[in-house]
Amino acid sequence: MSQVDGSIVKSSENVAVTAGGWRDGILVLAIVLAPLGLAIVLFASGVFALAGWQMVRGVAVELPSRANLQPYGLLAYAVASWIAVAAAWLWSSRRGLSRDVFLFRRLTWPALIASVLGFVVAMYGVPVLTHWLSQLTGGRGPEVRIDFDDPQSVAVYLLLFVVTTPVCEEILYRGLLVAWLRRVGWRDRTILLMGSLIFGANHVIPLGLVWGVAMAVVLGAILFALRLRYESLSPAWLTHFLFNAQPFLIYPLLSRLAPALLPGHLS
Repeated sequence: MSQVDGSIVKSSENVAVTAGGWRDGILVLAIVLAPLGLAIVLFASGVFALAGWQMVRGVAVELPSRANLQPYGLLAYAVASWIAVAAAWLWSSRRGLSRDVFLFRRLTWPALIASVLGFVVAMYGVPVLTHWLSQLTGGRGPEVRIDFDDPQSVAVYLLLFVVTTPVCEEILYRGLLVAWLRRVGWRDRTILLMGSLIFGANHVIPLGLVWGVAMAVVLGAILFALRLRYESLSPAWLTHFLFNAQPFLIYPLLSRLAPALLPGHLS
């Protein structure tokens, strides 16, 4: 009787997942991809609000200069990313998936070593691939530039690329997306492939086709592999953090100690 009851319970759970699967699947994908769309909305709202405030005050409307557009856009993306994480927490808490979505565990020595090795592969692999793709397609790599003489630009870069995206993108892609796809029965190999493609595709609009492909083939695959292998977001987060913090950590160190090992010299 217990076996029969267990089968009935399992069948009921499968029916529940199937019944709401496509709706929840669309919602999960929308949350994962939300930061870009939200950033556009926040940026446009900020510009219109500034113009409206100037008109109310009776002064000439003066919109942000082109030099300020990129920092404001990056700041909007940072805010949008945390909003998406909040939405992921609300949804996963109601579905009983919050532990799998926010799966940050203490790094073990094997996971730490794998994270560092993954970073090294991404550090050299991404420039080589973007250089090759740029020559093949005539496209260009990312247009984000850091003015190290401008404290505002440095602060925005640190906030978005070093603090926000390593945490938020791991929660959204390697946390929420992986947890949901596993719940509906996807195998890890399929999750790694499809997750990497989605991760790369979402970087095509802001950073271009060349960078989007590199993100999918190199960085995305490494991050998903680390998450699936060690059942934790911590190894992927560390690799992601080191990759994004290269201008502040790795480049200055290599420039002083071993300039020939700089990634750009090997592309």
